[in-house]
Amino acid sequence: MSWQDSTAHRIPRPVRRGLVATAGTALAVGLAFAPASATPGSAGASTSGGQTTDLGVAMHSVNVRLSGVGELADGTPVGYLFSDGEPVSFNMVDLRDGELLDRHYMEPYSVASAIDVAEDGTVHLSVRGPNDGTLWRYAPETGELTELASGVAGEQMLRTLDSHGSTLYGATYPNANLFALDRDTDEITEFGRTIPEGDYAWGLHADDDEVWVGGGTPAQLISIDPAGGETTTIDLPEPVAQSGEFIQRVERYEDLRLISHRVVNGATAHVHDGEEWIDSLPVAGMWHYTTETADGAFYYLDSDDVAWGYDIDAREAFDIGLQDSAIAEEIGQTSQVFLADLGLAEFPGSTLIGVRADGQIWRYNVETGHGDVVASDAEGAPVTIMSLAPGGDGQVYVGAYLSPGVMASIDPGTNTVTQLDGPEQADSITAHDDLTVIGTYPNAEFYTAEAGETWEWGTNPRHVLTLGRDATGQDRPRHMISAGDVVAAGTIPNYGELGGALTLFDPVTGESETHRDVVEDQSVTDLAYADGVVYGGTSIHGGLDSTPTQEAAEIFAWDVQDGLISSSAVPGAEVVHSIEFDGDGRLWAMTDAGDLVEYDTVEHEITAVIDSGIAHSNIWGTAGALTHNAADGHIYGNAGGRLFQFDPARGQVEVLVSSGVQRSTVADSDVFYANDTNVFRYHLTADEPVCDQTIEGTHRGALQLREGTTCITDADLAGPITVAEGASVVLTDSTTRGPLRSAGAVDVHLRGNDIAGGVHITGSTGGVRLEGNQIAGPLNCSGNDETPVGGQNQVQGPVSGQCASVLD
Repeated sequence: MSWQDSTAHRIPRPVRRGLVATAGTALAVGLAFAPASATPGSAGASTSGGQTTDLGVAMHSVNVRLSGVGELADGTPVGYLFSDGEPVSFNMVDLRDGELLDRHYMEPYSVASAIDVAEDGTVHLSVRGPNDGTLWRYAPETGELTELASGVAGEQMLRTLDSHGSTLYGATYPNANLFALDRDTDEITEFGRTIPEGDYAWGLHADDDEVWVGGGTPAQLISIDPAGGETTTIDLPEPVAQSGEFIQRVERYEDLRLISHRVVNGATAHVHDGEEWIDSLPVAGMWHYTTETADGAFYYLDSDDVAWGYDIDAREAFDIGLQDSAIAEEIGQTSQVFLADLGLAEFPGSTLIGVRADGQIWRYNVETGHGDVVASDAEGAPVTIMSLAPGGDGQVYVGAYLSPGVMASIDPGTNTVTQLDGPEQADSITAHDDLTVIGTYPNAEFYTAEAGETWEWGTNPRHVLTLGRDATGQDRPRHMISAGDVVAAGTIPNYGELGGALTLFDPVTGESETHRDVVEDQSVTDLAYADGVVYGGTSIHGGLDSTPTQEAAEIFAWDVQDGLISSSAVPGAEVVHSIEFDGDGRLWAMTDAGDLVEYDTVEHEITAVIDSGIAHSNIWGTAGALTHNAADGHIYGNAGGRLFQFDPARGQVEVLVSSGVQRSTVADSDVFYANDTNVFRYHLTADEPVCDQTIEGTHRGALQLREGTTCITDADLAGPITVAEGASVVLTDSTTRGPLRSAGAVDVHLRGNDIAGGVHITGSTGGVRLEGNQIAGPLNCSGNDETPVGGQNQVQGPVSGQCASVLD
């Protein structure tokens, strides 16, 4: 195919502006910007009678998904590795041995977005999460990292950066803009929207007289004259034109250009010789081919992790022999490949380098065939949490967002958090009998783990079903629910598409049926099940870069055997983000506007609307949930960053945690919730023991509590306290200069006390609660029927047994 010169048109002349915002101070050299806390983005304190325990960071890992290479003035070859997490870190390492040369923690950002290494070694970069379109400059010789601007071109994300001479170009989201930064003056030129359709300007390559920009959806490719702003549309290869979502990358090799794109069967990159498309290459992904060339070739990895060279003059690929080398098994999880001159005797000339997600770097010399692996000092960080739900084995499982392949589990009996291997992104989790079912992004895949079997991702949990972008148009498994003999899954469609789906599948065999457009042009966001019927909430929004056609979200009822029963619009709602039955069989749904809606499952109509005052703006209802707790009959949920309790009987909503909450669920009669990185347990308050006797004021000598419940309040106690078998004590706001010992008591509640001796609580049959106490001696809890709850206790002596969870 040839260029479509006839489609050339002129866009408005570029607007030249100064920086949107300029930072006055560069970041410090060296190990700068260390995290301020081990629990970033902590959730707000609870405001109700329950007690929150911070169980800690759920997952911690190196997560290198974006990187670059360069060379210092003294010839040192360096790698620039971002490790995504909370916060994302920017690391400069020596490619000869992996040694860390510099590191910057970039709070509050969590994900690397773009990087460019100019010919003079200057690095420009952008990070996101939050998405505020920041542009940074890094000077590797001095270690200065400077924020140049935020909100560049009025955009949320800088998708790609590419420098040419003294100009840095950038492509953006969500308005598909192109901008140019004059590196000498820091003046920014905005070209405006460059991609006619869609939100993404993504692929980018700049030359002297033209800039190629790719975007989507659908896939599009144009050439822009940077001097005048004229654009020329470039015809795409037929497979890309038919099914490509994005042009994600553009590179030039002498007279050739290579574009990579998303969602094309059989090939993910195509070669253009300046006049037409001449070849296609099965590259593994957008970062799996080199920007650099060596001996007239660039190099790439295919989807089987086989390394190839592509001869630019001969227009053909050749096997470089890496799969027969000593490092053939080390190529998995490679996130990006480069060519670099290491200046080492065993690595002469150009060496192919692969940066893995775990921060390790493999090296293969294209001349000698010598290869090895070095461990970089890229530092890990807390991983962002994506999902939280009980599994079939009684554990609570935690899924990760864009991870290197991790998950976590929480043992409700001990509050122990264990990191596991997992998928890149676990969007949803549910229990089905004793099975744990996990839905993953992309391609809406599903895995099943059997209780009692050793956890090994890929084996247990094992893959049982892929819906797939191509086969079903589904991409993100937003929610799952056990529905009798099957699991029901609600999904979000592909980028740029409308029409989610309800899928019913056997989690053992993978046998499935998928029903797209249960509600026309709407995504399926949350599910509930009762008596053979799946109930679902929807969103008018589809995949990213899609435009809604409907005005109101709906609640639908789907008979597992017979299909759709009914669907009802919810006035004023774009999203029904959560749906759940209460203990009396009433169905409740929550909308983005904050309405709690009661839905009659017989008449299939809305019968009541309660304004919770908690709006939730996520277009798919992500980070919103409702879960019934049989222990107290209430529904617990999270929306708008808050954790709340809903009493269906009285129609009352109470906020329990006021900010920072991203996920929640119910397990072991308690509420488990998460912020960006940490998991918490909200322990429901049991009824306060009824006082049989009360002690106040000053008391000298030992106290022996043999029966009933003794409440000691605002007292000054000189001797020890002993609580006998079958007795209870509530000690509040008091001072005691002796120890407290309890053996076989019913309830032991200690709140706000100054205790000069030790505290020993064993064999309690009721509740044990310790909140805000100062304890000068040791603290030991063992053999109690219920796990002690509380927090904010300061203990000077050793802590052992069950009470380890009630410290700060």
